[in-house]
Amino acid sequence: MGKLNTIYGQYCYDSGTLINRAVTKYLRNCGAQNDSPGSTCGDKSSDDGGAALEFGRIICCRGNRPADRMIERRSNGKALARSGEQQRDKVSTYDSEEEDEFEENVELVDESRLAYRAEGNANIVLSLVDSHRVLRLRKSSVSCRDGKDSNVDLKRLIKYSRVITSLFSSRYVPEPKLGRLDTYDLETFNQTLAKFRPVTRLDKEIRERDGILYPDVAFLPAKLNSMALLQQDYGQDSRMLTCNMYCVEIKPKQGWSFHDEDGFARQMLFANCDNTIMELAGSGVKKCRYCLYQYLKLQKNYIGKVSKYCPLDLFSGKPIRMLHAIKGLIGAPQNNFRLLKNGRIVYDEKQEKCVFNRILKEIFQRDGRTKEERKTIFMNLIKETLLKDFSGYEAHCDRKLLTIRKDRKKKDKNLIHHRTCSSINYQFLPANCALKQILDAQLLVKSSLAEIRQDKLPVDSDDSFQYVDELYEKYLDCLEDCSSGNEASENEIKRTISERLKNFTDFYLDVEGKYQLGATALDCSIMITFRRLADREEDRLPPTAKAHIISIENMKFLVNVTITDLDPKSLNHHRKYIEQLRDSIGAYREFTSKIRR
Repeated sequence: MGKLNTIYGQYCYDSGTLINRAVTKYLRNCGAQNDSPGSTCGDKSSDDGGAALEFGRIICCRGNRPADRMIERRSNGKALARSGEQQRDKVSTYDSEEEDEFEENVELVDESRLAYRAEGNANIVLSLVDSHRVLRLRKSSVSCRDGKDSNVDLKRLIKYSRVITSLFSSRYVPEPKLGRLDTYDLETFNQTLAKFRPVTRLDKEIRERDGILYPDVAFLPAKLNSMALLQQDYGQDSRMLTCNMYCVEIKPKQGWSFHDEDGFARQMLFANCDNTIMELAGSGVKKCRYCLYQYLKLQKNYIGKVSKYCPLDLFSGKPIRMLHAIKGLIGAPQNNFRLLKNGRIVYDEKQEKCVFNRILKEIFQRDGRTKEERKTIFMNLIKETLLKDFSGYEAHCDRKLLTIRKDRKKKDKNLIHHRTCSSINYQFLPANCALKQILDAQLLVKSSLAEIRQDKLPVDSDDSFQYVDELYEKYLDCLEDCSSGNEASENEIKRTISERLKNFTDFYLDVEGKYQLGATALDCSIMITFRRLADREEDRLPPTAKAHIISIENMKFLVNVTITDLDPKSLNHHRKYIEQLRDSIGAYREFTSKIRR
């Protein structure tokens, strides 16, 4: 095995083979990665403490690969952006050309270019140190006999990506590309990678080299960044500008509950459902799915305390409730809240609250504000971004700063356990904001639960992702129907396709297909990327960027929102969903019975 070298909290693996000195020097200073034109946002400082040492580290460096093995074989950006007509024209020859289409568009990603970023239950996210992109790789259980437990191959991942992203505005979903991990030895790669991963996640590892490349949304896209223009005017002094980029990752979870409607509506909606759902929809339990699951996690010692975050507050669209939700996420991040600085995770469930406060002091430096004021501005910024419609520019619109009271720790200690998760009225969410689009997709689960027959679902299927192929064919049918026989202008055709895709689930999908798409939205992530604008910088921004400005307390921020983690769920998801609900209700009742004694 070689040795690990640590520079600026970055780790490079050296197996003893000959390494090009220039490449080695670059990799060992990879903390300053930012290849945006004219950008000076690289953060070489080591003042992030333990947080900087925990993430964003180079996995391995085993020398240079031949250039032709590291370059992209052929750009597939146009292939992924094909219009509905072009996609359907290929269907007639799809069987013979499908393999070539996917294989020829794969970009080989050398293992020496990768750094560990983060991971969830199903995927590991690795960042490319030489470009603002990330590679998402599926994980498989270590205990599996054949070394993998997933049949989600590269082709199906791309197919599903095309279908699920059609449910969202293109401004919120990144364009994926095909990526393949190019490694000497996958087993050794996993062993090295394990050194940077949480111990609780080591029951799974990488068994599939195929993955998807996305833009690294921890950074603002180049089309919004004005640093190149500023550097022309400020020259060497441009480093003094506020160029640090921050990114907040939120996993909002299920934003609807079983008791949103009145009693009669609940009875009709869930009449044919599992008894667990009927019980939850009744008057006995007034907790949402997320809040109930907290008690199951507590019972299994996954967490030390119950989070004050409730997804219904976030999805309510009401400012005060949203601020309470964001405050709850900050107080107990678990796996639902992360803060990144220049592409590195600086605050999550592993860090103390003081780390978060220090980052806020950096964002609002020299403002003369107290710790609570900085936190209030930050929460308002996140709230405004989640509600923002990015289709228009609001000039000179300074948002009103809302505050919420501090918790009375002793008096409020047990209130959280007796708290009722208040239902929400969906009309308060702006139609084009990211939260509304996620909620609309999540509601596909709610509308299909009563119609799914568990006894008809496969048990331990050898191919639990086979539905993706059929789903993709129906998606192509929808595109063909939207564009056939239409002699209107290109813009009108595109508008028609956009409108029809919103109804795709109603006209083309069965209940199982609706459920699978909705299940993906239940576990997606929202990435909020922002940086503070310098004085008079707004005048120099490109026109496309001005719709991405939020002004709070006379401070201007350039923001962007991306919806990620839109991966297909197994056909077994419905069964696991019901089982988790049942166990969560049991854990909650057991807990509340103890505190009554």
